Amino acid sequence: MENGNTPKVSTLSTLWYSETKTGERTQIAYVQEIPPLKSAKEAITYNALDLEEEQQAKGSRKAEVLTIPILFTEKQHDKLKELSDSDKEYYWFIKLPESTASTSGKPLVFYFTGACDMGLDTIAIDDMLKENLTIYRSSKVEEAKGFPTDE
Repeated sequence: MENGNTPKVSTLSTLWYSETKTGERTQIAYVQEIPPLKSAKEAITYNALDLEEEQQAKGSRKAEVLTIPILFTEKQHDKLKELSDSDKEYYWFIKLPESTASTSGKPLVFYFTGACDMGLDTIAIDDMLKENLTIYRSSKVEEAKGFPTDE
């Protein structure tokens, strides 16, 4: 983060964006908490005359909107506003802390595509700003050890 401002948060997970999956990524915020990135698939219930009771099978997942409380600096806010105003879809990456990785430099990274919007409920925390970033996810959530590469 610029100016050496590191928020005092428990997860220290970071949020990044890029125009492409393997292109240059920019850290846009620290994440205090991560809401569920995807829910379990909905159940499909079925029955037949020879069954004593209904059965269930996995169906599909509903489309979900992610609202992520983030911490950022004023400069990052300006970039987030620019991304929000563009109505363009970006790749979003949530990088877990290095301390959680079994291989050095390869922490778990969740990524997906979507457009974003920002809530205006900003409050000050030390030298950081807090706001809600809503991402309208348009792809499935994938994961990689470290950022995805072309390999």
